[in-house]
Amino acid sequence: MVGEDKYLVVAMVMGIIFIGLGIYLYLIDRKISRIEQKQDELAGLNKK
Repeated sequence: MVGEDKYLVVAMVMGIIFIGLGIYLYLIDRKISRIEQKQDELAGLNKK
């Protein structure tokens, strides 16, 4: 019984880490997209 609980705790911790990593990558992607959009807008203004 005790050994099974250890596996459950390890699985839960790994799940939490992967969920956190996924959220972090999603937020970074959104920030990069905003920066790229602003950069494209500025490049368009400089061409005119």
